[in-house]
Amino acid sequence: MAKKSRRVAARYSQLSKAKRKKQRGRPSLQTGMVSAPESQEIAEPTPIKPPVSKTTPRAKPGPKRATAAYQYVRADLKRIGILAGMMIIILIVLTFVLG
Repeated sequence: MAKKSRRVAARYSQLSKAKRKKQRGRPSLQTGMVSAPESQEIAEPTPIKPPVSKTTPRAKPGPKRATAAYQYVRADLKRIGILAGMMIIILIVLTFVLG
């Protein structure tokens, strides 16, 4: 392995170790980087919900929550469909060529 690729591999190894430690809740030990404690991080503001009166009908929570959980499924299904279609076309062409 060349010196440069060894340096790159070592850097990626350090980054992955630091990422794992950060996921466990420990501060990263990378040199030259100072991480702020979690208590000083700025939290995103939460929207204020207006009070629901008896005259205002409530919205149904069904479809909006489901779409947030499956936001990447459509792209994955499209990619799977394209790959499956290509395989079927290749198999049909092979049956004519070899048959």
